Amino acid sequence: MIEINLLPEELRAKSKKLGIESRHILYLIPLAVGILIFVHLYLAAVGIIKSCQFNTLNNKWKKLQPQREMLKKLTNEYQVLSADAKVIEQLNMRRLIWSEKLNKLSLDLPGGIWFNEFTLSRKDFTLKGSVISLEKREMSLINKFIDNLKKDAVFSKDITGLELSSAQMRTSAGYDIFDFTLTAKINSAKNTPETQNKNSNGPKSR
Repeated sequence: MIEINLLPEELRAKSKKLGIESRHILYLIPLAVGILIFVHLYLAAVGIIKSCQFNTLNNKWKKLQPQREMLKKLTNEYQVLSADAKVIEQLNMRRLIWSEKLNKLSLDLPGGIWFNEFTLSRKDFTLKGSVISLEKREMSLINKFIDNLKKDAVFSKDITGLELSSAQMRTSAGYDIFDFTLTAKINSAKNTPETQNKNSNGPKSR
């Protein structure tokens, strides 16, 4: 069969170009399909790898379950102990160390004075004692004792208003003895248990 092209020359050139471009497009279609297939396979492979990694990590996480439960238990116990430690620390900060203060009472005591009774409560304390002086310096010794206690930083801490509340003279075996009472206030923020110490075994001076 013989085909005769009756188109002018310029139209014949355009027809040839269209034919060439159509063939180029046909060549690109398999290339595009191949690229899509490659991308699909690549994404599938990445997905499989990520899935395997996830499963591996998940298995490790499950194996660590006993350790995680133990760690959680230890954390809870630590929190409880930490809270208890804070409470104990606060109580220690609030409490008065009366052993030190009683020691200071003895160290600051002038010669010729002894204690008869010591009463301690949450808000105040009372000290009853006696003094004897052959030079008739009873009040001077009492005032010296009070000054010593006020100047003593250990004893005066958290204690205010130390003063002589009463003094009375009596005679025993031909000697004049002054019985006196000292009172003071205790800082109300302190947690001081009530105690009472009494000593009536006679003179104890130094």
